[in-house]
Amino acid sequence: MANERPESCYKTCFTLQHRGKILDEFAMVHTVENLSDGETVKCVAEQYSLREARLHLKRVRSLIQPDIQVNAQNGTDNLSLTFAGVVAGRDVEEDIQKGVKEDHGLEVDVTPPEFLFDKETPLLPLFPDTPAPPPECVSSIGYSGWNPPPGNRRMLGDLFYLTVKTLEGNEIHITAVPSGFYVNKTTSTKFDPTPAEISCKGYTLVDTLKQVSALFNKNFAVIQKQSIKRNPYEVIPVPYPTFTWCKPETEHTYDTLRAEEAYIPNSTSDEMSLGMMSSRDWNEELQSARELPQTNVHEKIVRDRTIFRVTCDFVAMAIKGAQAVVDGNIPPLNAADDKKSRMFLWNNIFFSLGFDMKEHYGAFGGDAAAYAAIAGDLKGITLYQSLDTEFLNKLVTVIVDCRGYRVVGQSIISGILSRDQEQSIIYGSIDNGKTINSNEKFGKVLESSSKKLHLREHSVIGGDETEHRLVTSYDCKGIIGNDGRHYLIDLFRSFAPDVFALGVPLENYRSEEEQPAPMFTCPPTSHKLATLRAELIEAFACYRYVLFTQNMSAKFIKAKGERESKLKEIEGSKEGKEEKEGKDCNESD
Repeated sequence: MANERPESCYKTCFTLQHRGKILDEFAMVHTVENLSDGETVKCVAEQYSLREARLHLKRVRSLIQPDIQVNAQNGTDNLSLTFAGVVAGRDVEEDIQKGVKEDHGLEVDVTPPEFLFDKETPLLPLFPDTPAPPPECVSSIGYSGWNPPPGNRRMLGDLFYLTVKTLEGNEIHITAVPSGFYVNKTTSTKFDPTPAEISCKGYTLVDTLKQVSALFNKNFAVIQKQSIKRNPYEVIPVPYPTFTWCKPETEHTYDTLRAEEAYIPNSTSDEMSLGMMSSRDWNEELQSARELPQTNVHEKIVRDRTIFRVTCDFVAMAIKGAQAVVDGNIPPLNAADDKKSRMFLWNNIFFSLGFDMKEHYGAFGGDAAAYAAIAGDLKGITLYQSLDTEFLNKLVTVIVDCRGYRVVGQSIISGILSRDQEQSIIYGSIDNGKTINSNEKFGKVLESSSKKLHLREHSVIGGDETEHRLVTSYDCKGIIGNDGRHYLIDLFRSFAPDVFALGVPLENYRSEEEQPAPMFTCPPTSHKLATLRAELIEAFACYRYVLFTQNMSAKFIKAKGERESKLKEIEGSKEGKEEKEGKDCNESD
C-alpha cells in the first residue's frame, strides 16, 4: 500500500516495525504477534546499500518516465495489457473521494465502429488506447562516467554517481551515499564528489531533485496525480504476463538507465545473479509443496499458495533463461554436438530446443513432430497435474517460443544427471518400442490416474518379443529419482490419436451404409502426432455412460414388463385351472 500512495510511492528503503520489532514484509497481518486493533505500525527509514540505492533509482525512473503501456505490450516487469481502464472509462478512486454516486441511467453509444465494415480489419483496435504521454521531469538521467567510485571515496561511503540534466538546461552531478543523495561539485571535466556550495541533499532522489529544479517539482506532482487515475489492474504485476503476437509501433525514447538494465546484469536483477539463485532446487521445492497436508481448508490454502508461488518463480526464471539461450548467453552442455541437439543448464533449470535431436520422430514428421510433441507433453502434464494423484510426480515444465525457437525449460529430477538414461528408465521405452520396461510398483502408482483418464491396461510386445503390461503409451517413461519419488515424463501421447487430422479415411473403419454425411474436412498436418483433446474424451465417456444407463434402463423396463406379463399368464392359467377343477367337482357331486 505504501508504494501506491503519492506521498510515499518513491520511498523504497524502509522497514515496518511494531513495538520496536521489525516485521516480515511478506507475512500476513493476522500472523503478527501481539498486534491488536488500534495499534500503530511504524515505517522506519533505513540506510541504503548499493543494491537498495540502485533499486531506488530504478523506482524513481519508473515514476518519472512511466512506460506502463510499453512494458505491458512487451510483457516486462510482469505487466500485461488490460482493457480495465477503457471499460471503466473513469477514475473510480477519484469518484469515491468526491462522493459521486453511480448513475445507472447513463446513455451509452452502442454503434459499431467504422473499422468493422472495412474490407481489411486493422489490428490496432485490438489494443487499448495509448494514453497521452506524461510531462517530462528531467531531460536525462543516468549513471555518471565517473563511476565506479575510487577506493578512497568508497571508504567514505560513496555508492555511485549520477548525471542529471534538468529541464532548465542545467547539468548536475549527484552522489549516492547510505544516508541519501546530494549534489556534488563534479563537472564533465573535473571530479569532485564533495557536496556543492548550495546544499541540496535529501533522503530520496526525488527530494534532492525537487530542491534543484522547480519544473521537476511541478511536473512530478502532475505525474503523481495522473498515476492515481489509472485503473489498479493496469499497474499491478501479474504472475503470468501475456506476451502478444503483434505489437503496435510506439515512439522509442533515449534512456541510458533502460539500456543498462537490459544488457548489464547488476545487483538489482535477482534472476540474473547466478551465485544467488543457482542453489535453488526447483524440483524439491515443488514436490515438497505438493506433499503438504490438506486435511482442512486452511492447509489446502497454504498448500495451493505455496505451489502457486514456486510455479510463478519458476516460470519467470525459465522465461529469462530461455531468452538467454536464444541470445547465446548460456554455454551449452554439449557444445560439440549439432546446434539442434544442444542442451543447457542454468539456475537448476534444464533447457532443450524443440527439434528432433536423435531422430526419434523421423517416422512421425521430424522437427514438426518434435515441435508438436512438446506442446502435447505440456498438455499431458497439465492433465495429470489436475488429477493431483498421490505418489505420482511430474516435472514442472515451461515452453517459451522466442524468435523462431521453441525452448523447453524443466526442473531436474534428483540424481538424473549423474546416471545413464537407460539405467534410469524403469517404465516405458526410450528407443521407440525396441526395448520396453515395465515395473509392477510403478504400474500400481498409475492405477488411480488411469481410471480417471479412462485408460485400460494393455499388452505391449517389444523388439525382443517380450510381453509387457502397460497403462500408458510406451512413449511415456517412468523414473524413480534418488529422492524415492515416482516421476512420469514424456506425456505427449496421453490422448488418443486424431484419425481425421492424420488423413485416415473413415471407409477403413465403417461400411458404406454406416458412412455419415461429411460435415467438415480437417486440414492435413505436417506430423502424425495429432491427438484428441481431453475434454472430448471426457465428453465421449460421459455420453457412453449415459447411453449405457439408458440402454440398461430400457432393458430393465422391458424385462420387468415381460416378467409381469408372464406372472399374469401364470395367474390366469391358475385361475382357469381352478375354475375347471371346480366344475369337475360339481359334476361329480
